Amino acid sequence: MAFLTQFGPKSHYPRVKIGPENPLRVERDTTAKLECTVDAKPNVPNVRWTRNGRYISSSRTHAIQRVSIQDAGDYGCSADNGLGKVGEEVITVDVLYAPVVVIESKTWEAEERETVTIRCNVTSNPAPISIEWFKEGSPDFRYAGDILQLRDVKAEHAGTYICRAVNMIKPYGGKMVERIGNSTVALLVRHRPGQAYINPNKPVVHVGNGVTLTCSANPPGWPVPQFRWFKDAIGEVSSNTILAQGPQYVIPRAHLGSEGSYHCHAVNELGHGPMATIKLEVHQPPQFIGKMQQHMTKRIGDTDFSASCHAKGKPRPTVRWLKDGRDITTDANMYRISTGNNDGLSGMVTVQSSLIFQGKARPHKSQLLPSDRGVYTCLFENEVSSANASMHLRIEHGPIVLHQYNKVAYEIKETAEVICRVQAYPKPEFQWHFGTNTAALTMSSDGHYEINTTTDNNDIYTSILRINNLKHQDYGDYTCRVGNSIETIRAPIRLQPKGPPEKPTNLHAADVGSNYVSLVWDPGFDGGISNTKFYVSYRKVAIPHHDQMNGDCGVIQQVSSEWMEFDCQRDVPCSVTPLDQHQSYVFKVKAFNAKGNSEPSNEIATTTKVSKVPTPLHVGFDPETRQLGVNVAATCLSLIAIVESIGYHDTPISTWQVVQTIPLAVSGSRPTYKEEVLDNMISARRSSARSLGGDDDLPMALEEEIPPRVRVKLCLKSNHEHCGEYVDAEIGPAYVHDSAFIATPTLIAIVVSCVVFALFVGLLLMFCRCKKNHKSKKTSSTTAKDYEMDSVRPSIVASQQSQAPPPYYPTTTGLDNKALEHSMDLALALEDQKTSVYATQNGYGYHTGTSLQVPNHTVVGQEYV
Repeated sequence: MAFLTQFGPKSHYPRVKIGPENPLRVERDTTAKLECTVDAKPNVPNVRWTRNGRYISSSRTHAIQRVSIQDAGDYGCSADNGLGKVGEEVITVDVLYAPVVVIESKTWEAEERETVTIRCNVTSNPAPISIEWFKEGSPDFRYAGDILQLRDVKAEHAGTYICRAVNMIKPYGGKMVERIGNSTVALLVRHRPGQAYINPNKPVVHVGNGVTLTCSANPPGWPVPQFRWFKDAIGEVSSNTILAQGPQYVIPRAHLGSEGSYHCHAVNELGHGPMATIKLEVHQPPQFIGKMQQHMTKRIGDTDFSASCHAKGKPRPTVRWLKDGRDITTDANMYRISTGNNDGLSGMVTVQSSLIFQGKARPHKSQLLPSDRGVYTCLFENEVSSANASMHLRIEHGPIVLHQYNKVAYEIKETAEVICRVQAYPKPEFQWHFGTNTAALTMSSDGHYEINTTTDNNDIYTSILRINNLKHQDYGDYTCRVGNSIETIRAPIRLQPKGPPEKPTNLHAADVGSNYVSLVWDPGFDGGISNTKFYVSYRKVAIPHHDQMNGDCGVIQQVSSEWMEFDCQRDVPCSVTPLDQHQSYVFKVKAFNAKGNSEPSNEIATTTKVSKVPTPLHVGFDPETRQLGVNVAATCLSLIAIVESIGYHDTPISTWQVVQTIPLAVSGSRPTYKEEVLDNMISARRSSARSLGGDDDLPMALEEEIPPRVRVKLCLKSNHEHCGEYVDAEIGPAYVHDSAFIATPTLIAIVVSCVVFALFVGLLLMFCRCKKNHKSKKTSSTTAKDYEMDSVRPSIVASQQSQAPPPYYPTTTGLDNKALEHSMDLALALEDQKTSVYATQNGYGYHTGTSLQVPNHTVVGQEYV
């Protein structure tokens, strides 16, 4: 009390609190913060942290960096404010860490058939929740517990085993986490090696390349085995000469002698395993034995010329001949190819091939032509590689004119260029002449004439006569005289004023689609104006197509006497579009420029393709009679009808299957109707209730318990794959009759005609009724109200106003088109006022005393509609 009195009545001893929790759980290698709070009066400036009686810190918060297991234990915090009593508390640090797994040895050797026991030592904080053993490469192996025990071990038990321990850690301020520790041990079971294997098992190496063969065994054997290699060894291992030892056998540079059978096996102190054998194949890329000359010169007209190549290879090489990089074929009757093979040692094959310049398309079947000039290549190929040899063949021949037109056109005072282009070998000489003057033109000093000759190094030569400041007297015929040691020719070229183009020639169709035709032609001389354009004129005509078109389509197909034009600009070929599908057209083409137009080209006719095949107007099917009715609109296409139904083809799942194909005799001018009995739709009850005929019939029938399903599509007779959309058949005898009754276009025409006629008659009757009632109004004013009502609707007979609605009479004719029925009602009701009364009570309508005759159908009086 003396101390308390000295410091004041409110003084007290230190009260110490330790945190943040006690015990404080921290994970190893993290930072632990120990907090010490003191409540004292007077205050305490510092605290004293101790561990095991040893002072460690005076800070109120003591941090331990990278906590280790050795840091675990009790820590004390004390405070002294001089009142004679020290405040002190103790906090325990609990260091959490993942399992530490230790196995006594990294390897464990055992004899076959003994028991193996391996202990797994685990330390952790907290204690592990599980300890398990696993085996590498064996996902199904799992063993619980810290002791692995294997009884009666065999070679297949050898391998690497893993001991894995798991615990759960929840440090202060953190979440619960899983920590795993593991260790491995290699179990070595002493055993002799098993079956040997060589990789690759089907080796192929090219001559000059290296190959490495690797031998292994399963089981591998322990102690570690040695591998022995043999070649072409047969019989016991001891009788063979060892080729090499080691797991690998390397052939650095293979040759044909390296080919053969190779064997290996594994051996250790306990014995050797079965031998492995592979066959090594050595392939050789094509190698030339004889090549063509690199350069060859022949003369036009030479005969019996050929080029030959010889090459060997393994496997057998194939040979191709090319000219200027393109494959040579014998289809053009210009060449003949002769190829022979000779089998040699070790599978080597020698191939000899000759390209013989013979064919029916050649003069006298074997003469060389100027077009034979070029680079010829023989190409040998096999699975290894390829090899080729080339020959540049040049043909000596006289000049051949290459320029397209024998005329040019320029205006006065322009610079004219008269071009002469030829192909020749050897190099030709050019001379220019004008008119009948035998003197050659030369480059004049005044610059009026300039002559320039060039070559493209491909035996093509071009001489240009340039005439500057063209005058009228320069117009006329020029002669390009060109010759070499083989021949001299004269090519006349006319210089004329610019004018209209010449007509195109050789017009033909390059491609035809459903809405376009692509045309190609040879343009004529453009009159000297480069921006000459082309216009295609075309019109519709009726030209039957025997494979797709009916004979009466000339009257239904569109025909036009007026020509339409399509601007092709300068495009050749030119695609004329849009056109109608399955329509015949006549085409011709003209050329236009600023000076006028050419005469039209030859005319050609073609028919566009079919874009869309029509669908049936109506399809009906009667299961009782198996009768199918198909109504087809007017069409110019030769069609067939393909009938399908739901059937079962060796499976309980139903599928659409083709039942029958029906040829159609369609018309281009009117709708047609076709009835056909479907023989394949015969129904017979079977255990599966899914049969169309007898027990041996194809299982394509309809189930008897449910209504059948039938559909029809129309296809081109010339191409059964080009078809229209399916139309489902309406089932029942009335629908078959309905298919033949009337076509949709005809039905619409009848309905429209009836409606127009009924409106006309109705207006006429209303006019007469109004006139009659107007007269009766003058004689009797008491009928005014009746007149007003009569002017609104037809009068109703008094005796009928109270009668009941008419009875229902079911139809017996299968007429289901309500639009047609009501149009007939209106026409009959207004036809005769005395005999036809239109009743509207309760929405009923009926006919009285009148019948309407329609082909194959009669609408009788009093029939309910």
